[in-house]
Order: sequence, then structure tokens, then C-alpha cells
Amino acid sequence: MTQVFTRVFSLLLGVLLLLTQVAQGQSTGTSIAGSVSSATGDILVGATVAAIHLPSGIRRTATTDGTGQYAIPEVLAGGPYTVQVAHPGHRTQLLTNVFLVAGQTVQFPFTLAVATLAVGTRRTDRTVLESPVPVDVIDMRELLPVVPQTDLSQLLNFSVASFNSTRQTSADGADHVDPISLRGMAPDQSLVLVNGKRLHTTALINLLGSRGVGSVGYDLNTISANALDRVEVLRDGAAAQYGSDAIAGVMNFTLKSANKGGNVLLNTGITTEGDGLTGLLSLNRGLRLGQKGFLNLTADADYRGATTRHYTRNIVSWPVFSYNANEEKARLAASGKTYDDFEQVNGDAKIRNLRGMYNLRLPFTDKVAFYSFGGYNFRRGEAVAPWVLPASADADIVESIFPYGYQPNINTRIHDASGTAGFVFGLGQWSLDVSQVLGRNSLRYDISNTLNSSLGSNSPRQFDAGGLVFTQSVSNATFSRLFPKLLAGTNVAFGGEFRHDRYEIVAGEKGSYFDYAQGKEGASAGAQGFIGFDPAFAVDGTRNNVGAFADVEADVTKKWTVGTALRFENYSDFGSAFIYKVDTRLQLAKALAVRAAYNTGFRAPALQQVLYRQLTLLPTSEGARYSGLFNNQSNVARAAGIGSLRPEKSRNLSAGLVITPTASLTFTADAYQIDIDDRILLSGIFGIDTTGARPALNQALLAANADNAQFFTNAANTRTRGLDLVATYRNALGRGSLNVSLAANFNNTRIRSLQVPLQFQNLQTDRTSEGRLKPGNDYLDQRQLSLLETGNPASKLILSTGYDIKKFSVLLRNFYFGQVKSYDFNFDPLDEGSVYMVFRPKTTTDLSLSYRPVKALSLTAGVNNVFDVYPDDIMTATRNGRAPDGFKSFDEFNAYYLAKYGKPSNLPYDFDILPYQSQQMPFNGRFVYLKAVYTVGL
Repeated sequence: MTQVFTRVFSLLLGVLLLLTQVAQGQSTGTSIAGSVSSATGDILVGATVAAIHLPSGIRRTATTDGTGQYAIPEVLAGGPYTVQVAHPGHRTQLLTNVFLVAGQTVQFPFTLAVATLAVGTRRTDRTVLESPVPVDVIDMRELLPVVPQTDLSQLLNFSVASFNSTRQTSADGADHVDPISLRGMAPDQSLVLVNGKRLHTTALINLLGSRGVGSVGYDLNTISANALDRVEVLRDGAAAQYGSDAIAGVMNFTLKSANKGGNVLLNTGITTEGDGLTGLLSLNRGLRLGQKGFLNLTADADYRGATTRHYTRNIVSWPVFSYNANEEKARLAASGKTYDDFEQVNGDAKIRNLRGMYNLRLPFTDKVAFYSFGGYNFRRGEAVAPWVLPASADADIVESIFPYGYQPNINTRIHDASGTAGFVFGLGQWSLDVSQVLGRNSLRYDISNTLNSSLGSNSPRQFDAGGLVFTQSVSNATFSRLFPKLLAGTNVAFGGEFRHDRYEIVAGEKGSYFDYAQGKEGASAGAQGFIGFDPAFAVDGTRNNVGAFADVEADVTKKWTVGTALRFENYSDFGSAFIYKVDTRLQLAKALAVRAAYNTGFRAPALQQVLYRQLTLLPTSEGARYSGLFNNQSNVARAAGIGSLRPEKSRNLSAGLVITPTASLTFTADAYQIDIDDRILLSGIFGIDTTGARPALNQALLAANADNAQFFTNAANTRTRGLDLVATYRNALGRGSLNVSLAANFNNTRIRSLQVPLQFQNLQTDRTSEGRLKPGNDYLDQRQLSLLETGNPASKLILSTGYDIKKFSVLLRNFYFGQVKSYDFNFDPLDEGSVYMVFRPKTTTDLSLSYRPVKALSLTAGVNNVFDVYPDDIMTATRNGRAPDGFKSFDEFNAYYLAKYGKPSNLPYDFDILPYQSQQMPFNGRFVYLKAVYTVGL
């Protein structure tokens, strides 16, 4: 109480003194003045300088004039004061513990570091607002200590409107590696860099789930968020600058480079349903190396508990003993079980991570410096498959082991490591950057609480199912030079790159895949839940790539910038690609600039897509079906007439405005169109053809012991159009500082045409006369195509409002997730196709309060999803949508289904045990959390 009284008294006394001085017309003669300039020597006009008198909370502000000067007159003597300086395109500077002498003017000249970009340009002095293409910059030092998310993919999902990532469930490996999307594109159509160098992809191909099906992406959660200084998201094609994959854009993760200080970060949280407990301990430390070098280290340990959302098991979908209601009731009673004993885990997988990262730079001379950075991540993941139950898979029940059924666990051990080493040489006016990057991602599956039912009572309960390994080596050399007197400044860069990729499928132990024929008749071979990799499906393949590029960026005048990039690449397995990019920015007025870009791009087929092959267990209500995913070199693919994969080719056009009416307010609007030809998709699922139209394929499937097959194929030409809007406002309000930002993305993808092999064209007639997809089990199935067009939110908005006052900060964030539409799975596969689901727009709200009791300590308490908003479950989404194509209503379809199949329709699939799909937004509901950050060295 004494401390509270003292603070209140100090506040009232300060206000009284100021009012007395003003009322008497007396000037204290005490003032703050000075200048603000950039580290490049330019004066900064319109910079905001704020002086905060901490005892009273009184805040006085000024802006710099045309000469970069500012003055704050008639301020209270004494202190302490905090002085903050901000200017768009520069890093905010804070001066603390300032005391003023009565009657004197104190001069504070400020030099602000330029917030330069490391992505989208090879100039070292280009700022965000000067960029000819849109770039989002996320300051991780400010954001990480206050928001509920700690893993990087989810943190970006709630920070960047054009970025999407949702955790998958019951999707095999995708439960453990979050797929990502930028501007509605596939996970593998964006490029990820760390400190400007290419990061390797994961070994995993997304085969199930709702996002990125058939694609190979990046595992962003191997990167420690606490190791990052900032994240730059380039929202424009940049393949000509950086190479394959950069169709939708580039994300560059810049590591911390401090040579002193550090922090300790603690985080914990839990959903209000009582599950999903999380915990994170992260340590960061900067060390000095020599006079000018540094070593920055980060270590993490984090845990995320599994989640399950309530449901009611339905006899039409997933009964335990029988599809007959009376028999089901009787056998449940005889077993002494209830449906509660067969709870399906249907949310987030349990995840444990250990991470370590480093960033090092050591100058040897003024002209030579060595740098290195990298990291290691070990992840242990525990997910589940649907229950194996007597009603749907009696042949796979072994009474002596699991008499009433079992829920297999799909577990992973992921080892991810990367390291980069290089030198920067000053060669006169030129700079040479030579680097070597090595990355490796290994994912091994072990399946527990399961059995190989073909072994009967002799079966073990856990198996090593094998795994996947991807290794990438990149050698790079880049020459660059700024010609300051060529036009108004011209930067020239050129260089070359050599990349070597290797992909391996490692076979599992024999029991994970082999058919021993010792169980019941009809018993399935291999581990239930996830069949292991057969040695016949093991593979070890490599690829080489050589590239050369040239990049010129010229300021034609001080107000007009033009850039161009050319790139040639040659791949050892599919040939060459030549692409280019041109962009421009024109300052029309002090507060208005326009920008535009056009580029061609490409994405080489991932080596994983070229080589991957596996038998997959598809969970249907009739039991597991063996679906073979065969690569394009297989006998099955040749029998189907599937050719070798070709690279995707793109054309990207963008145009935008940059409006800065005041130093406190910025607004950008960027429209874009992305055309992609020969887009690589995963085909539909095909079984034995009873019409005799595909005899060679039938024979190949029988030889491969597969019920049906899928392939990767260059199948679609698409067009994506969208609009990005970003507005930021930062200014004084009352005694504190107000920060408001609004980011929005509006996105639409349409299929322009499909490419179907001759013997499948009778299955795929593209669209009806109304423009709707044709029904049935097509060569490219309904779900895959609908996810391509409408599987990402049609719009996404993020409104963030923060208010800082003295030792307190409040952050309110609102998120709008637009509509998502897609066809359901077609596991059986039904000739009628499946239902069409519409997930309506949803809005969620986050709220947090931070308190800084001392300068070095920040404490935050918050609620994620305050109002406990859930996406539509799949039954609601089905009612929002429509019956399978060709049927006017669900009643008509259900009557047809009952007559044809002799049982009620169970569509949408798994509507009871897996009530949500991971497309639009998280479905864990409300989450409460606590965060503490102690900063060392303040």
C-alpha cells in the first residue's frame, strides 16, 4: 500500500507542478533538443521524439523539422526520463535513465540504424518502404515475449495475413510437421532462407490431412523463435533471385547477432478444456569474439500436450462391435465397456523438442570476415490413428492381445541439423561472399499399441516402421558492388551456385510390413495404423543442380528505382530453366509511391516427389485399404501412362501503392496474379478396373499387391489472384503510446485447365456446364482440386492494437479467418464422390497484459481465443454445403446410398471420431498462458 500511495502522490505532485507553471506563465527553462539522422548520414524529417517523465507518467512529444532538428520545451526538471525516437524504415532507439537540470537545455543527437532488408534485394541500404516489392518485417524481440504462440509456424500464422499454417490431425507424418502456405500457394512454392542462405526442406511428403496434400515443405518449428532478431516475408515471386521454389515468395529468418547480454524465456499454458499443456524454457546469450566478432547462442526445451475435442461415437460411422444397434448394445454390455473406453484422440499430437542454434561472425581484417551459423533440433512426436475395432476390422482383432480393439500410436523421431560457413572478402570496391550450406532432415516412424494381425497372437505390439532422410548441400559464390555515381546509385551482383540433393527411404523391420498369413482369414499385413516401409519400396537417389545469376538494381533518379534479375539453372534429372524478373518503384510525391514487378519462375519437382513410394493404410469404416503411392519410375506408373515429372513454371505480376501521410502512419496495398503451369498434384485413387479399359494397370497393381494406386503428376494450370493490405500507426496517446496495425489478405485460386493421360480421360471431363467439378472418382479427385482452389481461407485479417503506459502494456489482437470450401475424403472410393463442405468465416480474439516490475523483467498473462470460438465441425460444414454432385438433396442421396450399398450413408467420413478438419483455423478453443522474460545485460 505504501508503494501505491507513493506512486499516486508522485503522479499528482508532478501534474500539479506542471499546471502551476503553465497557469503562472512561468517557463522552467528546462528543455530537450537535438537532431535525428540515419546511420547513412541522411537527416530524418518527421521522426517522432517522445520524452516520458516516469514519476508522473507525463509524456511530451515533438517531430523533427526539415533539417532534422527537434525541440521539447518547458519540461519538468529532474527525472528519470525515458526518451524514445522512431522513424519509418529505421530501428526505434530508446534512451533510459535521463535526468534534466533546471533551466538548462540538454542536447541529444540521435543516429538511427536503418531497418534494411536482407531479402528481395542485394543492396545493403534498402529499407522496407523503399522496396519495389512488398515485404513484411516481424520484430521477434518485441513480439515473442507477449504472444501465446512459441513455435514459429503458428507465430507467423497469427502475425502475417498472407501466411497460413494449421496443425494437422490423423494425417500420419503431417501431425508432426506443420505445413505452411504463402498467398494461397502450396508449402513447396515458397522458399525459406536463414541469414539469406537456403534452408533444406523436410524429408516428409504430406499425403493425408487438409493442407498441402502431395507437397514437400519446410519444418519451420526446427528454428528457435528466441534465436531470431526478425523475420522478413517477401510477398512476391523471387525465383530469378534465389532459385527454385520461390514462386509465392520468400521467408528470411535473421538470427540474433548481439555480442553481449541475452535472455531467459519461460512460457506455459493450457486450454480451458484442461488439455494441450505447453511449456517452454529458452536461453539466449551473446558473447564477444575478439574486438568486433560475436557468438550468439540459443537453447530451447519445449513440450506440447495432446488435445482431444469431444464427440459422440456414431454407429453409422464408427461402431465398436456391430453396425446393428441391438447387437452393439448387447456386446458393449457383455464386455463391460462404454463408448468412453474407446475415445478417439483427435486433436494436436504430443510433441517434445530440444533445439540449439548459433550465429557467429569473426572479422580477421577490415577486408576479410568469417561467418557461420546453424542449429540442431530433436523432436519426439506421438500421434494416433483411428481405432481398429471388431465392427469394421474383425480380421485384425487378436483376442489374446487386444480383445476389444486398439488405437495405434504413430510416433516419430525427427533429427534436423543444418550448418553454414562462409567468408566475406573485400576486393577493392567489390564484395565476395563464398558459403557452404549443409542440411539434413531425418524422420523415423515407430508404431506402438498396435500389431501385425497376420502374425496372430505372436505379434509384437510395437514396430520400427522405417523412415525418410533428405540431405542438401549448397555451395554459393556471390560478387556484388554498389556504384554510387552510376545514375543515382546502381548495385550489381552476380554469382553461381551448386546444389546436391539426396533422398532416402529406409526400410522398417520385417514385422512392420510383411504378411505372415498366420492370423485370421483376411487379416491385414504390416503394422496397423501405419504400415512400415517395405525393402522393395526403399530408395536412395540423388540430384545435382548448377545455377548462375545476375542482378542489377539501379536508382535511375533519387525517386525512381528499377531492378532486374536473370537466372539459369540446369538439373541432372530434368534439364534446364531460364527465368527473369523486373521490378520498379516510383516516388510520385512525398507521401505516395507506386511499385510493380513481373517475374517468371519455376519449381523443380522435389526429389521426394520424384522418388517417393509406399503402401499406405487408408482408414475406412470397412477396414484398412492398401493404397500404393507409386513413383513415376515404377512399373505401375508406366502401365498407367504417367510420364516423368516436369518443373512447374510460373508468371507473377504485382502492383502496389506505398502511402506515408505522416511519420506515424503507413499504408501499403499490393495486388497480384500468379499463373502456374504444369502444377504437380497427387492423383486420385484407382483400384482394379472391372471394365477392362486398363488391363496393363490392373496387372501391375496385382503384381504390386496393392488395392489401388496414386501418382504424382503434372496435372493442372492454375491462376491465383489476390490483394494484400497493410496499415500501421504508432503515436502518443495520453500518457502512453498507441500502436495499431491492420493486415489483410484476399485470395482466389482457379484451375484454368487440367492435363489427363489418355486412358483416364473417360474419368475426367473437367467440369459441368455450370462450371462445377464433375462427380465421382476422377483421375484428379474432387477433394484435391477443391483444396487447391478453396482450401485456404478466402480472406484473412489481423487487427492488432497495443497500448504502452509506464510499466504496463496491453495487446488486443483480432483475427478473421475467411470461408473455406472443399469436398470430403473419398476413401472407399465411391463412384458418387463425396459431400461438399463449407466452413463459414470465424473471428477470434487474443488479449494479453504485460508488466515490467524492473527494467530487465517482463511478465505477461494472456488468453488466446478469448471467446472460445471453434471452426464449423464437418457435420455443420456439410449442412452448409451440399450432397454429392448429381443429387439435389441429402435425402435423395441417402436413399440412393441405402439402396445401392445396403446400409446408411456414413458421409462425411469419420464425422463422429474426427469432428474437425485442419484447414481454416485451430480447433483447440480457448487457451490461457503465462510468459516471463528476463533480459541479461540491461
